[in-house]
Amino acid sequence: MHEPEILDDPRAALDLGRALGQRRAFVALGGRCSAAHAELLRRIRDEKLYRAIAPSWRAFCGAHLAISRRHADHLIGLLQRFGPIYFELSQLVGLSVKQYLAIEPAVRDQKLIIDGAAVSVVPENAPKILEAISRLLSPPQSPRDRHPAPPAETNRTRIADLASQGRAIANQLVALYRSSSSLRDRELILEAATELRMILMQPETE
Repeated sequence: MHEPEILDDPRAALDLGRALGQRRAFVALGGRCSAAHAELLRRIRDEKLYRAIAPSWRAFCGAHLAISRRHADHLIGLLQRFGPIYFELSQLVGLSVKQYLAIEPAVRDQKLIIDGAAVSVVPENAPKILEAISRLLSPPQSPRDRHPAPPAETNRTRIADLASQGRAIANQLVALYRSSSSLRDRELILEAATELRMILMQPETE
């Protein structure tokens, strides 16, 4: 199949350069994909800005974004389907798409409804949001099941549970780091993250 030629348009190249500069800033600051990052990908794809330096969207993603075309389209699709709130919640508490679908009825006007009150999705509300989402994701219990015998727990389920808690803690540390304006507080957060990393590495050194 014949690929379209690269366009020799200075204005298109300038627009693309600006968009790529913004994307690098979002990646450096956020680590994870933000809604603004996904919106930039959508703009580059839909307005065909990539044609200033690449013959196709697929080629552009691989060579200049270091991600696959499929992954880029997936991020754009999430933005179009759920809006920015999905990315904001995912950054704060590590939500998967499946988990977001389960709590979506509690999302209203870019806020999370907790016990009848609208809570803004911002870093300082991360602990409250995490607790509320944990409740929302827990299956309802009948009176008969309120005091069940503890089920036998396998290593696999325990690992999955601890990994989920670890991601939540890591996301809260990241959110706290971003919201803090104190250099000392940021240093303490980085020290805590380093200590956790060293603890996780202990089994490899024993």
